[in-house]
Amino acid sequence: MEKLFAGWRRLLACMAAGVLPASGTNSLRCLSDGALEMTLEANHELVQAALPVMREYASCFGREGGLLVLLSLDGTLLTSAGAPHLEGNPVFRPGVMLEGECEEPRAAWECRLEPVLGGKNRPIGCLCLLLPRGNFHAAFPQLLSAMAADIHNQHHLHDLLSDQSAVLELLSAGIVILDRQGGIKAANAHARRMLGIPGDESISLGPVSAFVKDGQPFMQILGRRQAVMDEEVTLQTGRGEHRYILSASFIPEDKGVVCTLAEASRMQKFAVRTAGSKAIYRFSDILGQSDIIVNAVQLAKIAAQSDITTLLLGESGTGKELFAHAIHNGSSRHSGPFVVVNCGALPRDLVQAELFGYESGAFTGAARNGKPGKFELADGGTIFLDEIGEMPMEAQTNLLRLIQNREISRVGGTTTRSVDVRIVAATNKNLRDAVAAGTFRSDLYYRLGVLIINIPSLRDRAQDITLLATHFLRKYASVLNRPITEFAPKALQALMHYSWPGNIRELENIVERAVNLAGGARITEADLPGFLPAGLTASRMDQPGVGFAQNGGQFAPQARESGPAEESGQEQGRSQGYTGSNLYQREYQTIVDTLDRCNGNIRLTAQELGIARSALYGKLTRFGIDYTSFRRRYRQR
Repeated sequence: MEKLFAGWRRLLACMAAGVLPASGTNSLRCLSDGALEMTLEANHELVQAALPVMREYASCFGREGGLLVLLSLDGTLLTSAGAPHLEGNPVFRPGVMLEGECEEPRAAWECRLEPVLGGKNRPIGCLCLLLPRGNFHAAFPQLLSAMAADIHNQHHLHDLLSDQSAVLELLSAGIVILDRQGGIKAANAHARRMLGIPGDESISLGPVSAFVKDGQPFMQILGRRQAVMDEEVTLQTGRGEHRYILSASFIPEDKGVVCTLAEASRMQKFAVRTAGSKAIYRFSDILGQSDIIVNAVQLAKIAAQSDITTLLLGESGTGKELFAHAIHNGSSRHSGPFVVVNCGALPRDLVQAELFGYESGAFTGAARNGKPGKFELADGGTIFLDEIGEMPMEAQTNLLRLIQNREISRVGGTTTRSVDVRIVAATNKNLRDAVAAGTFRSDLYYRLGVLIINIPSLRDRAQDITLLATHFLRKYASVLNRPITEFAPKALQALMHYSWPGNIRELENIVERAVNLAGGARITEADLPGFLPAGLTASRMDQPGVGFAQNGGQFAPQARESGPAEESGQEQGRSQGYTGSNLYQREYQTIVDTLDRCNGNIRLTAQELGIARSALYGKLTRFGIDYTSFRRRYRQR
């Protein structure tokens, strides 16, 4: 670089004296228009930083008949400023390059060069001063050095501003910098879009109140001079009313405040993903070859093609949530949130706050900034309301209003918010009976049950037991790294002839237990729980009372076609084959006789038998006893 600039020093002095380089020894080359444009673009930041400084001193040196010249690192003349007769000379136009070497100056001209450093203290060019020797002052070299330092500072500041601007634009949040009076000092592209600010960031943006109604809540923050962290706010701009998450931090020395804005809906979706509220199962995960499960899956696939409100009915453990996952993943909302709500697990006094959210100060213990409800978190996706039959009546009213209007009102709030949510509900209760008993709103039942899908119990799809048991065997053998490959015939027979009151969930748990206990390459009868009907002969297993109890238990997804509802308890027992004197028959007969005496009242029956109601339900399911038949018979008397 020293050799190059030494050549320019001699060349500038010669050109100023009107002496051009001798042909063959030195020559000037001028870049083409395209090459010059690329060179100027590559040195844009240098020229941008140097021009204001050169123009400030151009008149001073021009009066002395001198010229300031800016060179790039490769020796290309970028721009010049000074005496008009020199500045207008074609040999000082941008794009001139030196090739070869020049002779020493033949005229009384002084040429000084000062390297220019960039923002990162790296050389980026050279500033030259050309003056007649008679007008050259001893202070000029120091002045030239100060000019180069000034250019360096301008370039460094430009670097910082460029870096800051790049960082601001890369942030996913909107950034607004306000002065003490609420004037917008800077705003990135996200913030300009949120606030409806037109034009480029570099123009004067004006007061924030010009874009946000009354400048709120920004003026309030400036007034109380308190930092804000993740506060939900509603901004009224020319684009309408929108909800954002606002944070604000004050700049030291009372120079203003930096505010960040993020879309509330985007933050809520992020919160849902972080909390693991994501549908993970698909229709391919629903195993079964029986007609009853195939038909249920087909109906669920139809439900997935639209936003139709869907009600899943089935006993506990049949896979209702699995169906809900599959419906969401098979729908157009699959990329949206999937929020699961267990209505039976919500505290009764907080169920509305959990579902619909609440505002600040809505009740004792409420979060200072309020909290969005499950329906807001599910906006744009699907909400799965499990155990919907356990929802309190007051929450049912709000849910009905949401289904009708697609709007929610937070607890303690005065405004409504629109939500776009697809609802899938599920229960193991008979909602028709709940409606008749006055514990479930009939209008809500009809709203939820636009499409009803009955999920069959495991005993109603006996042919799938082997398939499911084998699937769970492979799953847990792989997880536990156990070399177990199959079931012994008698073990499989025991699984096939158990009534499965806990359905698929119970089957999975029993297989997992067996895989842990098995000592060989197969699961035997000894690895299964003792309550499974091991040791019964095949002919005994085929008897209807000991085999699968069809449509029994607390919840029957399909109505009976014939008259158990009209039979007495004794007739029901004879129809199911309990004629022998064995333990099963005696236990069965005891339960039937007690139900008959108690007119089908479960609480009284359990109390008389000395067992818990849950245990009684399990026995009713196992024996296939429809306790409601006793109630109907009682009413007909």
